[in-house]
Amino acid sequence: MATQPPTTIPELIFDTACRWPDRPALWHWRDGGFVPVSYGSLVEAITRLSRRLRDYGAGPDRRVGIWVSDRFSWGVTYLGVLWTGATAVPIDPLLTPREVAAILVEAEPTLLVTDGSTPELPGRRASVTLIRLSEIWPGFDAPAGAIPPPSIDPQSLASILFTSGTTGTIKGVMLSHANIVADVRAISALGLVGPRDKMLSILPIHHAYECTIGFLYPLSIGAQVAYARSLKSYEIFEDLQTTQATRVIGVPLLFEKIAKAIRRRVAESSVPRRAFFGLLMGLSRASRRVGWRGAGRVLFRPLRRRVGLGSLRLVVSAAAPLPPEVAEFFDTIGLPLLQGYGLSEAAPAVAVNRPRGYRYDTVGPPLPSVQVTIRDARPDGIGEIAVKGPMIMRGYWRRPAETAAVIQNDWLLTGDLGSLERDGHLRIVGRLKNVIISGAGKNIYPEEIEAVLGDQPGISESVVYGRKRPGKIGEAVAAIIVPDREWFQTVRPEALTDEAVMREAIAVAVRQACAQLATYKRIVEWELRQEPFEKTATRKIKRFLVIGDRVGTGPTKPASGGRRAES
Repeated sequence: MATQPPTTIPELIFDTACRWPDRPALWHWRDGGFVPVSYGSLVEAITRLSRRLRDYGAGPDRRVGIWVSDRFSWGVTYLGVLWTGATAVPIDPLLTPREVAAILVEAEPTLLVTDGSTPELPGRRASVTLIRLSEIWPGFDAPAGAIPPPSIDPQSLASILFTSGTTGTIKGVMLSHANIVADVRAISALGLVGPRDKMLSILPIHHAYECTIGFLYPLSIGAQVAYARSLKSYEIFEDLQTTQATRVIGVPLLFEKIAKAIRRRVAESSVPRRAFFGLLMGLSRASRRVGWRGAGRVLFRPLRRRVGLGSLRLVVSAAAPLPPEVAEFFDTIGLPLLQGYGLSEAAPAVAVNRPRGYRYDTVGPPLPSVQVTIRDARPDGIGEIAVKGPMIMRGYWRRPAETAAVIQNDWLLTGDLGSLERDGHLRIVGRLKNVIISGAGKNIYPEEIEAVLGDQPGISESVVYGRKRPGKIGEAVAAIIVPDREWFQTVRPEALTDEAVMREAIAVAVRQACAQLATYKRIVEWELRQEPFEKTATRKIKRFLVIGDRVGTGPTKPASGGRRAES
């Protein structure tokens, strides 16, 4: 007799544990090495943890905050909360106590689990009970035994994701078990990860992107997840080699850094080695033009092995726009880099490129069961992206007006601008609210200019925005630029102590970038900022903090001077 497919997150994990109880599920760093935890032991620990949480009041119609920094412990805690029937409220471990207190006021959880010292939370309501994870942590020493999860309504809330994103507005995205399970199933149908794969988890797991795609998805199919020790590049490379991970999901910043590191290593090598590298790149690209994408995998196998990428077979990027040049570079060296698209309100995955027929300039076709349409499209096909499917959120927590503004007739209005190509691929252009309007009424997308700037030597990252001009119609294109200190250390070290030298080098880079843009898109003025931009958990720049005062939306941090661009 056929069994019913899982309809809740605990059922997803329990189903896998019943099939492969002895297979490693998670790998975490302990005592100088990676230690495995089997699916059976994982479910046993989750069950015991859920019992302890019930003793403190967790259960249906209750909310439990998770303020845990260790990603391995976070995953077990998250599943333990869901096993009680309660709703998880993930909280970014990098938030300050004041920011955490604001979320607690909004969510009103019964419990707050933390793995640090008990924090002082200003304005914390007395009804919130703080628990140190060490006091209830079950360990993995008891005999493994899969214990069925309790019956949970698939439409009940699994999590409320409070995020300021890049706008600074605190909102809680309500995702049901059915929402998240639907997204996991849609991703699984693509076969990007198999039961024999091992994923290296790098990103913050409290975010929807990593939680759904880097945690729940692999565990739902019997794959393994190993937790990287840190975000330090050399440790990531070491962990890739040690774990022999075959899959990685990340954000564009990670892959840009890897590409730059490889190019820098080549640039520092001997003339013959540089010439040989250039020859291989040319051969790989030529092979791809005639329809053979496998040449790079053969030609660059020694290079990938040397830099720590030898075991990888596929990498996926999402959460922010990926420069096409970065995707092309990875493809050329034989490591497909698939760009995807999603948002927390969609649990989060919406579209992703496929290993066959992927394109560098799009985020691929929509997932199975996802419908995408373009609203108010202009003659060039660009308009607001709207999404429909079973993974769309139930709404914003206690914000019916804001929910009604973005969900209309079951369609989620994303606020993102894009177009649907003839081959079904979705192309993202930018954010609706980020668009710069020129004096001639032309739409200018900051993301396009930022991508060109990011490809210039000496520039690490940038924020492009429209500056109002007194007495003039339209906005001028302005930019705030962060220098690439590693590049300057290697190429022009004197610039690190002489800002005038650094400014002149950046000015050259800006002129080179402007030469690649239409006249109306060119940067009119720019300023230098020495420290990196503040970012969200998924490494998106918090634009409202960077340009708030300049466009009248909030605070900014001081930058070191500025100048007009010479284009």
